[in-house]
Amino acid sequence: MGVGDVLDKADGVYFCIKDRNSVFLWVSQNFADLVGQSKESLIGSADDRAAHVAHDKAVMASGQPLLNFHETIDVPAAGGGTTALEIVTQKGLLRKKGGTEIIGITVCFAERFPAANREPDDLIQKLKLTPTGVGGHFAPGPGSTDTVLTASLPERFVGDRHLYSTNYYLLKQGEVLGLHALNQDKQWFYHRGSAVRLHIFSPAGVYSTVDIGADLNQGQVLQAVALHNHWFGAELLGPGYVLVSCSLAPGYDRRDSVNPTVAQLAALKQVFPAHADLLQKLASASNSEA
Repeated sequence: MGVGDVLDKADGVYFCIKDRNSVFLWVSQNFADLVGQSKESLIGSADDRAAHVAHDKAVMASGQPLLNFHETIDVPAAGGGTTALEIVTQKGLLRKKGGTEIIGITVCFAERFPAANREPDDLIQKLKLTPTGVGGHFAPGPGSTDTVLTASLPERFVGDRHLYSTNYYLLKQGEVLGLHALNQDKQWFYHRGSAVRLHIFSPAGVYSTVDIGADLNQGQVLQAVALHNHWFGAELLGPGYVLVSCSLAPGYDRRDSVNPTVAQLAALKQVFPAHADLLQKLASASNSEA
């Protein structure tokens, strides 16, 4: 059994070798299966994914191998189209035999979350998370015992509050965080799992998104804020789940969260007609009257 045979049978590992012009010199069977092509059709063909080619060239130009690089790639989905897959990549430099000239690159990667379908249930149990009622699972984290009197708070608050509160939040594949608004700014902090996208609808009629996750090269961020009095919801961008922490100041109280009424949802659809379907999807998950 040769090295190629071993790499072909390495479960969960994807491997390919490309020359300086991004022509595939060899690919493992796992790699071919992942991209939905045969080994024969790939070997000898040029990689047509511009972003990957550019990244390969940058690594070769640096003269240094790349280790434990987190990235997101699009792969064919079973039902058609593509799905996002978060991976950890190692890129090595292929040098000319007996010399130092770089003549190609080796690419080896694996899924960041190979047990993505099992991990969320383990985390739900370990962190004692419970359903939120508006999508996802929640557990309180450390919070302040100091109190802020209602007279010191903006008029939108009714009653005293703790100085701040924190919580864990987990969103599983197939779930969305329902549309709602808060009296406080909600700060989000990424921990693990796939990226999550916040959909934010401002009182001024501006729609925006922010992707919270670990792939900074794809524009994801490790922390973000959903401002107070903005309608917002969230959905998972990849497989499995996402685990984040959220913090609010002053601390959360049930009176601080509101779901859209039928009239409010209708008004939002008029202001954001291009996102009417998204608003309906998010509002339905929030158990509103809509």
